Amino acid sequence: MTSYKTSHSWTRYRDLLQDRFGISLTREPLEAWRMIRGHRIHIDHWQPEGPSKGTVILVHGGGGNGRVLAPLADVAAGLGWTALAPDLPGYGLSEPAPGFRWDYDEWPAIVAQMADETEGPVVLLGGSVGGMTAALAAEASHNVSGVIATTLLDMGDPGVFRVAARWRWLGAASLLGFRLMPELVDRISFPLWLVAPMEAMSSDPAMQEYFRNDALLGRLWVSSRLFRTMHARKLAALAPGCPLLLVHPGADAWTPAELSRPAFERVSGPKEFVVLTNGSHLPLELPARDELRDYVRRFLAAV
Repeated sequence: MTSYKTSHSWTRYRDLLQDRFGISLTREPLEAWRMIRGHRIHIDHWQPEGPSKGTVILVHGGGGNGRVLAPLADVAAGLGWTALAPDLPGYGLSEPAPGFRWDYDEWPAIVAQMADETEGPVVLLGGSVGGMTAALAAEASHNVSGVIATTLLDMGDPGVFRVAARWRWLGAASLLGFRLMPELVDRISFPLWLVAPMEAMSSDPAMQEYFRNDALLGRLWVSSRLFRTMHARKLAALAPGCPLLLVHPGADAWTPAELSRPAFERVSGPKEFVVLTNGSHLPLELPARDELRDYVRRFLAAV
């Protein structure tokens, strides 16, 4: 697959957004590829109607891709900002560099380089694990004016890692394997639905089925090394060097709001923690999505 434009993954998602949530996207993104750190990265470009106020880089998590964040990209573009949504290596339509070993550290490094190569104000908006990826990228970049995250998960924390897994026993078994047999674990791959509760992305049954069974989502095969290297990155402190807004979904059945609090407490600098009225892991439900849009609007206006 070389484009989302004609893919069933995208057309099915777009139809579900309209039919199940009443979300009608007002624009289609331009698709482009950029060589970053040896990877051919697929990037959706969402353009505002008039002159751009800056750039929002959207950062997906371990259960999505850049196109899944289309509703947030459309919001950013509607507020007058250019939105860029990359597929990080191993996910979506990007082509990893030859010999890519599923090293999680590549993710924040790629986002940081994108920010550094962008003119004007840059805000990173991360969903799920993408929230932490965005914060780590801001630490590494010299051109990030703010970070917005829907969760802030320290996957180096064994307790957080166990809860984030599909089953807690699976999380515990994975941690044991990471410690005792890392080289063996690194050779194992799984479809995402088997290791992550993909149905918890949404409260809607049709959207749950989509996330569990789509070829680019639940049925995507991912190396265990991605999660091992994610866990190996221990977080003592987090200094993004810019304001951080955490807008956590209030009805997140995958990663409850309290799971984000330990990492948030270790963030230095201006920060705000907001819990939305409701909203699943991907907060498409009302009134959560309206609240999220309002908080994003205020944050971008302040930037």
